[in-house]
Amino acid sequence: MKWNLDNNWVTRFIALFFAILLFSFVYYEEASRNLSTNPTDGASITSTEVITNMPIDINVDRDRYFVAGIPETATIRLEGPQAILTQTLATQNFNIVTPDLNELGPGSHTVRLEAEGISSQLDYSISPSDFALTVEEKRVEEREVRVEFNESTHLAEGYRAGTPVLSSERVRISGAESTMDEIADVMVVVVPEDSGVTDDIDMTLNVLVLNDMGDPLNVNIDPQQIDVMIPVEGTQRTVPIVLRETGTVDENYTYALEIAQGEPENIKVTGETDALEALNNFSVEVDVSGITESTVRTVPLKLPEGITETDPEELEVLIRVTTGDEEASTDGDTSE
Repeated sequence: MKWNLDNNWVTRFIALFFAILLFSFVYYEEASRNLSTNPTDGASITSTEVITNMPIDINVDRDRYFVAGIPETATIRLEGPQAILTQTLATQNFNIVTPDLNELGPGSHTVRLEAEGISSQLDYSISPSDFALTVEEKRVEEREVRVEFNESTHLAEGYRAGTPVLSSERVRISGAESTMDEIADVMVVVVPEDSGVTDDIDMTLNVLVLNDMGDPLNVNIDPQQIDVMIPVEGTQRTVPIVLRETGTVDENYTYALEIAQGEPENIKVTGETDALEALNNFSVEVDVSGITESTVRTVPLKLPEGITETDPEELEVLIRVTTGDEEASTDGDTSE
């Protein structure tokens, strides 16, 4: 069949054919683009979401068993229809769980994590998916809490620490039997922020359960924190020395007491807080019995009640002795 291209109707027919063909192609492409970018049904679009740091539910009788080796969190990857995925993420009605560990019983096991509450229209994968864990019989004990505090490092000079007061002197510890056998110490460590402490110390501290190497053990502690109060008391004080004359006095002599040259005029005393607070000076009794001429005497220091130590422990005292004739002579010289 031959076409007469010089015929106007033939030319028009061919132009119309290609116009319809081009229109159909453009319409189809536009419709496809609209369907992919603005779908009317989200179920036809597949999407993916990744959720990190999801807690893991441990399916076990916690009163009977203790489980070690399970990571705290896992990552889950969800894939499926956009509408279902959006609804799942909005409700968050799904969990990552272990298999029933009660059925496995004590021992070392390799388990696979599972997801509960996820629509069957979604595919998921969990990381980590498989891992080893240990199930052991659980043991519960009560232990006394020890307080560790280095008062020589943290207290000011002349102060000491009293008996610590704890909000809970004993804690309840639970864990695997093998771990509980390793417990060597249950303690709190008191480390004030500042040094040279003179006031009572009040802190809230974590309870530490350690093995004989000083490493923390994987156990549950109740309570995990306790309040600790350490009373701080003054134990030393520096006060002036007061000399007091004692003994049998010879009426023919007059005595004047002086601290010997090179001796301190103040004394450091150590003792109970109440006794220290009541002490305004330190009385040194000097016995002048039988002394007839000026002399230096070493006097041992007597401890008042509540005072346990003095620095120095003895004191050299100058006892100046004058006679009645010397005094009269002195008075006569003065009158001239």
